Amino acid sequence: MATRESQLKTKTPCSLPPSEACKHILPSPTAVATAMPSEPTLSVPTPAIPTLPTPSQRLTELPEEAVWLANFVSPRTQRTYQAAVQGFIAFHGLRSSDELRTIGQSHLIAWREYLIQSGASPRTVRNRLAAVSSLFRHLCERQVAARNPVTGVQRPRVNASRVEAAVLTPEQVRRLLHAPSEDTLQGIRDRAILHVLFYTGCRVSEVTHLQVRDFFEDAGYWVLDFIVKGGQRHRLAIHHELQLALRTYLAQSGHGAERESPLFLAVPRRELRKPLTSRQVSKLFHRYAREAGLPVGVTPHSARATFITEALDRKCPIEAVQASVGHRHIATTKMYDKRTLHYRESASFAVRY
Repeated sequence: MATRESQLKTKTPCSLPPSEACKHILPSPTAVATAMPSEPTLSVPTPAIPTLPTPSQRLTELPEEAVWLANFVSPRTQRTYQAAVQGFIAFHGLRSSDELRTIGQSHLIAWREYLIQSGASPRTVRNRLAAVSSLFRHLCERQVAARNPVTGVQRPRVNASRVEAAVLTPEQVRRLLHAPSEDTLQGIRDRAILHVLFYTGCRVSEVTHLQVRDFFEDAGYWVLDFIVKGGQRHRLAIHHELQLALRTYLAQSGHGAERESPLFLAVPRRELRKPLTSRQVSKLFHRYAREAGLPVGVTPHSARATFITEALDRKCPIEAVQASVGHRHIATTKMYDKRTLHYRESASFAVRY
C-alpha cells in the first residue's frame, strides 16, 4: 500500500486560489482574533496578539497554524508569511492540517523548483522557504510535527554582498522630490513623504507609523523618532530641507497641534485622521518616479540605498551611517554601498614608511 507521503508526491498543483485551498488550514489573523474570548480570566493584561489558550480557559480551539501566524507582531510579516504558506498549501492541494503534517522534503524541493521556473527571484524563493520553515519549527516545538522538512533543502544563492535596489543620482533625486505639486495639500504632503524617505533612508513602514509627536526639537536639533524593526525607537536628527518640508505640510494640513495624530493623513478625507498605508506610500512613490522620468525598477527601497550611498560618498563615517539607518550590523550597511572604487583611492597611496 502506498504511503501517505508517496500519495502526496503524485499530486498535481491545486488550481484553486490559495484563499480557497487552505482557508480552513491557515485562518487569517482576523479570524484568529475573533476566536479569542472577549474577557479572558488571566491575571495579567491580555496582549494585542492572541496567545495560546490555557487549560483553565474555555476557548474556541485554535489550530497550531493559526497560533503560529498570530504570534508575529508585524501585520506585514503576518501577510507575507501567510501568503507564502498558502502558496505552498495550494501547490500541493492540501485539504487538512493532517496532510500538512505528512509533508516531506521532496514536497519542498518540488515547490522550490516550481517557484524558480515561474520566474521568482532567488531572494523570493529563499524568503518563501523561510516562511514554511518557520511554521514547521513551530509545529515541532509544539510536538505536533516530528521534524522540519525544510531542513536540508538547498536554497538559491543571492548576491549577499550587494542590495539589489537601484541607486539614484543627486539630479534624479531632485527631479523626484520636486515632482509633487506645491499648490495642493496632497502634493505638499507627498513632497514631505519623499523628503523623509530620501533624507533619512527609512523604510516605508516607518513612514506610515510616524505620528505628529515624533517630529520635535531636541537639544537644538529637529528630529524624527521612528518605530523601526522589532518595535524599537530610533531617533534621528534631520536635514533642514526635510524640516522645512514637514513644517510646510503641517502648516497646511492644520493638524500640527494634534500630537497623537498620524503625521501623514489620507487626503482629502483627512478629517477621519486615517494614516496612509504602506501600499499607498509605495503607489505615490511609483507615480512620481514615472512623472520624473526615472528608470523602471526604481522603488521606495531605492531611497534607502541612495541615502546610504550618498552619505558614504560625502565621507560620512560608515559607523554614523549604520546608526542613522538603524542597522544592527555594519555588514548590512556595507551591502547598500554602491560606490565604485577608483584607482586613485587605492590604500596603497596612503601608506608612508
